[in-house]
Amino acid sequence: MSTGTRIFSAALFVFAVIGVGRFLLVEPEPAVSGERTEQTARRFQSAQECRACHQDVWDEWYGSHHQIAYLNTEVRALSDDFRNKECQACHLPQPIEVTGFGQRTLPRKTRPDEGVGCIECHVDGEGRVMGTRDLPGAPCAPRARDEMADVVHCESCHNQHWTTDQWRASSYPEKGIGCNDCHMPEVARQLADGTTRKGRGHGYAGAHDTAMLKKAGTFTVTRDGAELVLALENTGAGHNFPTEERHRVVDIDYRFIAADGTEGAWERAYRFRQPYRDEPGENTQLPAGERHESRVAIPDGTARAEARLWYRLKPYISDDDPASTLLEEREVVIE
Repeated sequence: MSTGTRIFSAALFVFAVIGVGRFLLVEPEPAVSGERTEQTARRFQSAQECRACHQDVWDEWYGSHHQIAYLNTEVRALSDDFRNKECQACHLPQPIEVTGFGQRTLPRKTRPDEGVGCIECHVDGEGRVMGTRDLPGAPCAPRARDEMADVVHCESCHNQHWTTDQWRASSYPEKGIGCNDCHMPEVARQLADGTTRKGRGHGYAGAHDTAMLKKAGTFTVTRDGAELVLALENTGAGHNFPTEERHRVVDIDYRFIAADGTEGAWERAYRFRQPYRDEPGENTQLPAGERHESRVAIPDGTARAEARLWYRLKPYISDDDPASTLLEEREVVIE
């Protein structure tokens, strides 16, 4: 190797060393206060990371049917212990934004105790936090996404049984009433400085909440001549009643009591339900805003009639089963 070549190679080596040294020793410029950059972005991976700043929200969510979505023994039994992966996709989903708002979710294998939690609803595919407002100064620096407050946010999981389609077919969209208005009502949270801040509740009251169920329909029982008229109107649910899984039912039962006190057997006037795929029959769920009326002939010698409105989480269970909830009772004097 010539002298000139050796000198040139040595110079290249020195410059390379200096360049690497500058790269290793020079600190990057600090980010502007309150500004989130790719270098400072934190990738959130568990609801536990949210708890330190959002304990009140955590307390509302923890124990909810979103939190226990994968642990729920009833769901595990119905899904063959989640061997049916179609069920796992919604009960233990990846973040909704990964596949897109309104699109079918994909199942995950981690954090079974978190079911559907902070990460699944508030974190995008890159681990960044989404919210209804831009808050760059907050520790998690949420970025506003319009979909967060839209029905499409719920649709990825809750339209597997056409619940959001049922909502769209109702008058609720025109009224500007969406999922959050009923299932995530506004709450006032106490802050450390003594002030309050409005937010949305994260308890997600629904099919397991008696107070919510009672708001769904208006149950009336009247006499019309020789007939007992039993009616249910869907006045409070923005979707069919009942909705979601096919095993949920609403029953109207009645019985007659004779003048001598003899009590007749309880009989069913009507059942609101979407049958299983292998069952005969049609979908009898009650759409939002609609009314169904059943008429039953009153036997001679009847003194009064009693009627009950039941909500059942399983179709073939007795009244005393814990999965049966008595919503309303009515009595009509006949003579």
